[in-house]
Amino acid sequence: MRFVGDARDQANVTRLEDYNDEHGIWDCTRCYFCNERCPKGVDPRDAIAKLGAESIKEGIDHDMGAKHANWFVTSAKTTGWLRETELVPKTQGIVEAIKQTKFAINLAKHGKVPLPVPPHVAERVNESRLLYSLVKEQGRDGALGIVQGEHALGRIEFTEQAGVKASDPEVQPGVEPPPAEG
Repeated sequence: MRFVGDARDQANVTRLEDYNDEHGIWDCTRCYFCNERCPKGVDPRDAIAKLGAESIKEGIDHDMGAKHANWFVTSAKTTGWLRETELVPKTQGIVEAIKQTKFAINLAKHGKVPLPVPPHVAERVNESRLLYSLVKEQGRDGALGIVQGEHALGRIEFTEQAGVKASDPEVQPGVEPPPAEG
């Protein structure tokens, strides 16, 4: 990510193509163990997430992991929910979806997936659409839209321990809350 994020580097797309090859960035299990154990505190998982976001921003989405991530965004934008019934056809293709029909029917019998028709649309789906538009409008797609996972969680824990809710308007990431009066 150090090179991809460097504006002076002219090989971003080439690098991202390499990182999207077999056993590349999309094979990460997202366990965050690398962040936890990194002696330098560079948070490798967060860098991998940024590489994935940059790949999608650059249109490098031939890997199934990238297709999966793209479908999550599309699904949330259009209905406000993840449409599980369309996940396999959209990410793995129609042939694979047909192969998994028996499994899908079994899931439906046990109430594990909603029926695909009519698509369930969240009551306040416009909020999801507005968030998507805002991210695009502000140019926060790609790596700029990725929050540092461990650091963000640390700030949330810190502010909650200090008696301030992380959702309070006065709380800003990286800024210590004011001391309590009394």
